[in-house]
Amino acid sequence: MAAVAVLVVTCPCALSLATPTAMLTSAGLLARHGVLVRRLQALEALASIDTVIFDKTGTLTEARMGLRGVTTRAGVTSAEALQLAGALAQHSLHPVSRALVLAAGSELPDPAFASGTLKVFDIREFAGQGLEGRLTDLPVPGALGLVRLGSARFCRLDGPDHSLRVYLADVSGWLAGFDLDEVLRPDAHEAVARLHKAGFAVQMLSGDNDAAARRAADRLGIQQVQGDCTPHAKLEYLQVLQQQGRKVLMVGDGLNDGPVLARAHVSVAVGQAVPLAQAQSDLVVPGGQLLMLPHMLAHARQTMRIVRQNLWWAAAYNAVCVPLALMGWLPAWMAGLGMALSSLLVIANAARLSRLKEG
Repeated sequence: MAAVAVLVVTCPCALSLATPTAMLTSAGLLARHGVLVRRLQALEALASIDTVIFDKTGTLTEARMGLRGVTTRAGVTSAEALQLAGALAQHSLHPVSRALVLAAGSELPDPAFASGTLKVFDIREFAGQGLEGRLTDLPVPGALGLVRLGSARFCRLDGPDHSLRVYLADVSGWLAGFDLDEVLRPDAHEAVARLHKAGFAVQMLSGDNDAAARRAADRLGIQQVQGDCTPHAKLEYLQVLQQQGRKVLMVGDGLNDGPVLARAHVSVAVGQAVPLAQAQSDLVVPGGQLLMLPHMLAHARQTMRIVRQNLWWAAAYNAVCVPLALMGWLPAWMAGLGMALSSLLVIANAARLSRLKEG
């Protein structure tokens, strides 16, 4: 009977359940919150992260632009200029045109624009330059006749040409200017703030021009930022951090993020990530819920605490009960009961992970 008791006590049920129950409970919880865990071992690695690097376009920003401001010449209101620009822009699928149409439709209650009854003739689009057409019956003084919407050069104006400023001109010259910018994801600012508060170093790597990257980073409170990054440059930057001993979580969504997502300690693909980015990532957040990141990091640390508690309990149970069984002081029935209770305790402890910890 002593031998039977020893065999029962040394059955590694609790020890073998300690890690997988905690990992699977966490993966199931994240799945219920819209996070696909592609590699379970990523949860362990996630608990050691100290640096979070974001891509910009499509990750921290949405795939569209928004109107930031309007300047007009004397005698023309911002609403009139926006209505005129929207009437032209609705004939184009360019992202800048879509932003102007959206701004005109949402900010102007003008029933004429909403019903599409504005008279627009001879609309022509010049690829990479802008639109021109003849508009009539518009409440914009001096705007009848040929009107152009696009770059400064296309509108025959003296001004800087860049993708975030659009000009409107008529036969008399400059009519209005529209300042555009990328639209940040609604939860981007709060997610970054929570990561900072939790003690993580937050950085940005972007393939867009450095000025655009820094402008977005300033709006989000990210100090460390680098633009004009090729996929190779992102990978080299990551490797330098890793050589310094940093544990890096990379968050991205595009083709140019593939190499750095594959090389990072842990990687997350967000939003409508391309298949390559998803394939190289450890976790996928299809809805682009950036607020899940601080939750995931906090939950991963809690998961590893539970795993350690389970392992310590299983080891302590065996350390106490095996000598007792060897000396014949532990009956076989009690050994069986203890084995069952230890396994149940491990499972119950892992069940504490069924609620998402606040980041």
